[in-house]
Amino acid sequence: MRASREKRGGRPAAKKNDNQRKRPFTRYMRGKLAFTAGIVALLLFILMIRLQAIGRENNEEYQKIVYSQQDYESRTIAFRRGDILDRNGTVLATTTKLYNLILDPYIMTHTDDGEYAEATLNALAECYGYDINDLTERVYANTESRYVIYARELTEEQMNSFLDKEAEVAEEGGRVVGVWFETKYKRIYPYDDLACWILGFSRDDSSSGSYGIEQYYNDELVGINGREYGYLNDDTNLERVIKPAENGNTIVTTIDVTIQQIVQEKIAEAQEELQAENIGVIVMDPDNGEILAMAGDAVFDCNNPSDTSALLARYTQEEIDAMSQDELTTALAELWRNFCISYTYEPGSTAKVFTVTAALEEARVTLSDTFDCDGIEYVGGWPIHCNDVHGHQTLTETLMNSCNDALMNIAARLGAEEILRYQSIFGFGSQTGVDLPGEESGLLQTMDTMDVSAVATNGFGQNYNITMIQQIAAYCSVVNGGTYYEPHVVRQIKNSDGALVEEVKPVEVRETVSADTSEYLKEALFDVVDIGTGGNARIPGYEVGGKTGTAEKQPRDKENYLLSFIGGVPASDPEVVLYVVVDAPAGVENQAQSRHASNVWKAIMQEILPYLNIYPTREVEETEAETAAEEVPAEPETDADGNPVETEAETEPETANNVTDDSYENGIFGSPGEEPQESESESQEESSQAEQ
Repeated sequence: MRASREKRGGRPAAKKNDNQRKRPFTRYMRGKLAFTAGIVALLLFILMIRLQAIGRENNEEYQKIVYSQQDYESRTIAFRRGDILDRNGTVLATTTKLYNLILDPYIMTHTDDGEYAEATLNALAECYGYDINDLTERVYANTESRYVIYARELTEEQMNSFLDKEAEVAEEGGRVVGVWFETKYKRIYPYDDLACWILGFSRDDSSSGSYGIEQYYNDELVGINGREYGYLNDDTNLERVIKPAENGNTIVTTIDVTIQQIVQEKIAEAQEELQAENIGVIVMDPDNGEILAMAGDAVFDCNNPSDTSALLARYTQEEIDAMSQDELTTALAELWRNFCISYTYEPGSTAKVFTVTAALEEARVTLSDTFDCDGIEYVGGWPIHCNDVHGHQTLTETLMNSCNDALMNIAARLGAEEILRYQSIFGFGSQTGVDLPGEESGLLQTMDTMDVSAVATNGFGQNYNITMIQQIAAYCSVVNGGTYYEPHVVRQIKNSDGALVEEVKPVEVRETVSADTSEYLKEALFDVVDIGTGGNARIPGYEVGGKTGTAEKQPRDKENYLLSFIGGVPASDPEVVLYVVVDAPAGVENQAQSRHASNVWKAIMQEILPYLNIYPTREVEETEAETAAEEVPAEPETDADGNPVETEAETEPETANNVTDDSYENGIFGSPGEEPQESESESQEESSQAEQ
């Protein structure tokens, strides 16, 4: 059957179905498709007609929507960074409004085919004296640009002069197009380098601060940008809605401009003679922790902190010229660092105040105790010399003579644990919380490293590191009755309208000493200045109480010393405390003289006392005035073994182990016949300066 079908021309069933699927549309199907297409075309035509009608009816409304979405109809309104004032309202840092001159070449060249471009450029040239050829070139080289900054930091007066010129052109039948002024703010420091370590600086955008108050209180000083929106009203006129910027808060500091100026002036005068690596000064109110002034010998202009000429305080011009960019950046960063809070050092004999205080509080000594100084002691097998053979002394005389021998005895009675505990009570080894960035904590011994030699050296202020801010805060607590206040440089925060936002009240951290101990120390410190080693700080008519310090820096080569004096007036109830540190004065023959610091202290204090309305309380006798006018004899030099050559005044220990105590007679430290042995503390690597 299959063969007969194939012979007759038949095909298999499957192939027949394929041919059926390939058949063209029937006439009916083509008619139906044409009808559908016609309906769709008709509907599209009707829709197009309707859209045109809607466009004609609502054209104005749609234009408003489109126009209001243009970028140039909405702009940012910059906030104004808050001011920084001194305690009396004097402006230390402010922000002034300036303007950038903006050209819109697109508008100039496309408005009425550039008809007004020439008049606009001529107006600019006539108003500001600009080169007309340069203006023309800038515009026609950027014809598609909408934003070209042509001039920066114009004043409001300069801006208004062009607006007047624009009105003049309009009166003559012309028109100025494509020119507008962009508002910007610039940080200004009216006193340039005054209080630079306290203030820090802020960049032109005002969004952030670097160093000082500008950095620490940045969140208070910055504001919130505003916004200006544009839209078209019912008459298709451009209307604007402005959301004002929220300006930053105003910071009222504890700083007194007059005192700060006195301090910086006296530091500059002293540095000419001393040529010290660093000089640091802090003036503080002991009854609340307010810092009245803080400065150093190296200053920078807050308006131009990157000016390398400021580095001449540290380097020669040849050294500056030879620096790479990275080296310059590092050198400037060091210049910006606040020596008073960011550098650590061994305090020297000013620390004896705290050793005596701790011993009295713990009843390890009494006011009736006496001490014998024979000028030498062996501690842990090491010979430790005093600056003199002071002989038999009372407790007060040990401070008056700055006797290391006696202080060794007192430190031994306290012991390592109590010394470390009181160092913590006085705030050493931890940050004070001063409201400035970059504060260091210092470096203390531990119970593991506090051998007998370390006990000895800690007793008179060596083998541990502190900062200036720690020292003055601790000292103030001793002379104000025993209250440790957190040091601070800000007293109020106000909003841009002058309303009080926050009152920064004194923070009482803890009690350090009893009132009785405080009273005794104030009397003893008065004797130190009045008849003891601090005589260079005497001021005729005033009761001055304070303590000298002379610490040999590492390496212990008897060449570089850190000198200091800390004291308050009046001694019986200090209203102001001043701390001066002179670090390695290379300009003098013998550095080991605390008078180099005492003289700076006296020069500053003599001028700020009358300003603070602190008046003399003693009759100035002729002998007193003459004595005060003369320098106290220089502190004795020592030979290579630490033995005193002269015995006129105080000299601090020559090495880390040059501490003395007569208590070897009682077996506390050892006996004079012992052979020197290496102590644990001698092998410790201490850092006497943060930069070493």
